[in-house]
Amino acid sequence: MRAGGPLLRGVSDWRGGLVLPARASIIGPDSQNLSVPGGQPGCVGPDSIHPPPAFPGPVMHRDVVLDFGSLVPRLQRLAARRGWLLAAEARVDSTNQRVRALLESDDGASRPVVAIAAEQTAGVGRRGARWLSTPGDGLWFSLAVPAETRLPAAPPGLALAGCLAGVLVRHEVPATVKWPNDLYLGEGKLGGLMIERGRLGGELYWLAGVGINWRRPPGAIEAAYPPAALADLGDRWGGDSIALASALVEAAVGLMRRPVDWPAELARLSRAHHAFGQTVVVERADGGREIGTAGAIGSNGNLAVTRADGSVIRAGAHDRVRLLAGRA
Repeated sequence: MRAGGPLLRGVSDWRGGLVLPARASIIGPDSQNLSVPGGQPGCVGPDSIHPPPAFPGPVMHRDVVLDFGSLVPRLQRLAARRGWLLAAEARVDSTNQRVRALLESDDGASRPVVAIAAEQTAGVGRRGARWLSTPGDGLWFSLAVPAETRLPAAPPGLALAGCLAGVLVRHEVPATVKWPNDLYLGEGKLGGLMIERGRLGGELYWLAGVGINWRRPPGAIEAAYPPAALADLGDRWGGDSIALASALVEAAVGLMRRPVDWPAELARLSRAHHAFGQTVVVERADGGREIGTAGAIGSNGNLAVTRADGSVIRAGAHDRVRLLAGRA
């Protein structure tokens, strides 16, 4: 989330995405029933997450750019059909903050709110890591949907990561999910997301921020997380950037509105994540360190890791997991 920025009022239950405010163009129906009909495209289904083809490494030929000017009209039409409130801006510090501002007003009451920007100037990922977000270089958006009082059994961060990976794979981008909430292409970080839960405008909401690289970010980055981008696929990817970006936004909103689908997404991801079967280092929040083989992700989102003596430990939301060979 935005460095130094306020969190949603209330308890933050699962953390694990990105940030992305300023004046916006607001699109969305004002007088129609804003409920989303059943059957909205999302991520559920038997092909939602399969192990993607192996990524052979970056090849730089085709220049992959996300044309924000072409994406916005597509999202405007989508928002009108789905009953979202959409804020689209060329440059913001944080789309998360823009969503918060809309929810604090009456404009976003009881319906999904989406904010998207061509550039964000203060993007921050998990654990406060800096996220570089420049025009044309990626998809940066945040969304909020009403939340139930009762907490769901499955963590939404992993479910959403699995959902987005499924969309990418269906668009011929061989992405995987690195526990707990990153999207990887090969051994580089393609994207990330964060999720919070709390009260805004008197109502309870899930707030999610998502960032996915179309091109590698310029300048210095955190060495622990080498980047990846769609452009790394070069001529091997002939997909439609606008269709892919629109599908990612639509799927994210659809899944976050349907907590009933989160366990199924998590189950499909259980043994299809980036580190499954590989030797990993678990760095505990208290400074402890464990080495073992990454196993399945449980229904509560914890990652099973089998140590050399056969005993199994569980990595939780406050732990960090890295591949032993190289940094992941």
